[in-house]
Amino acid sequence: MSAQRRIEAFFILADRGLRSANTLFREGQLEDTALFIQQVVERVARALLTHAGVQFGTSHNLDQMANSLPAGHAFNERIRTFDRYSPAVTAFRYPTSTGRLQPPPSIAELRKALEEVEQLVRDAKLHVYGPTGDVRPVGRE
Repeated sequence: MSAQRRIEAFFILADRGLRSANTLFREGQLEDTALFIQQVVERVARALLTHAGVQFGTSHNLDQMANSLPAGHAFNERIRTFDRYSPAVTAFRYPTSTGRLQPPPSIAELRKALEEVEQLVRDAKLHVYGPTGDVRPVGRE
């Protein structure tokens, strides 16, 4: 798969994840909302890493992704601000070793994070495609 197709695919997945996150938030499934916020940011980070020509492994850690972007990259700090959601990949999907479920972030925190992640997706697309660019569906030719 070409780098451009991979970038487009990551943005399509980010858009899908945003829809899921917003649906889950409206339904009060806060733990899953946090997970999808992490997934959206991860997909944006992977698109930006691919755009920058940076190979990145299978880690889901947003701080590591931010650190892997080139020094001075416009999105280093923005990706890093979402690192608090990195643990959501496992924290809300599995009980602790004692059988407890982790409490979700607050409604107010998730509402703010959803707004910020929506802006992140828009800004990242603008960064990659410019003001007139858009993502076309991948695999639907």
